[in-house]
Amino acid sequence: MTFQEVCSYCIGNREFVKQFNRLSGHHLGEPRTAIERMVDEACGRDPDMEAMPEFVNLVYEVIWKPLVMRDSA
Repeated sequence: MTFQEVCSYCIGNREFVKQFNRLSGHHLGEPRTAIERMVDEACGRDPDMEAMPEFVNLVYEVIWKPLVMRDSA
């Protein structure tokens, strides 16, 4: 399994994303109202894209590194 596959799996896990949002204060994947989407679009803001670097870092530190360490032992 590649790191990209692990990230894809994690982003598809609703509970994992929910806990990431709770701990980080982000709103990754959360539904927005039509007016929120329009305002975000007008301002050039994408809350999902803003959260992705931190999400990927979490997956790397908490999921990927322990998997690689376990497999190399």
